[in-house]
Amino acid sequence: MKKLQIVGLLPVLLAMTSSALPQSTDWQVLEGIPAGTKIKLIFKHKRTLGPCQFETVTEAWLGCYFTTLGSRRYARDEIREVRLGHHSARTGFFIGAGVGAILGAARGAGGNDSRVLGVIVLTPVLGGLGAGVGAIADPFVHGKTLYRSPDMNGANTAPQASTINSIKLCH
Repeated sequence: MKKLQIVGLLPVLLAMTSSALPQSTDWQVLEGIPAGTKIKLIFKHKRTLGPCQFETVTEAWLGCYFTTLGSRRYARDEIREVRLGHHSARTGFFIGAGVGAILGAARGAGGNDSRVLGVIVLTPVLGGLGAGVGAIADPFVHGKTLYRSPDMNGANTAPQASTINSIKLCH
């Protein structure tokens, strides 16, 4: 029984340690991302559009492909964070299908035929349900932060010196 509790605790510990990993303020980290990787961009001053597929990065901008918008480029100065995207629907499908297979195999007071039928029916049904839940939850699930803008660490919202100087010049 203790082994089962420890095994159940492992995913929680892994999730906690992966979210505690340091985020990089080095823009060059993004050069190592393979094209087509699902990422999420968090902007400094405008709304996030949702996940996109990474295309390319230069010193000045990042290119991303959105299914509905096509290819877009965003200036480095606009981007607050770049996060890895999740494939929540796919993960939900596999979790649901696994639960369906286990429940189908476990039920069965009617013998082996009943168990096989339970697996055949419950696996795709619960897999589809899991995929739906994963798709709905996807916008709310945050992946590992690959890059964080150095000026956003500590939530620096104070006006910059150039803004203060231009205000003083106007008066």
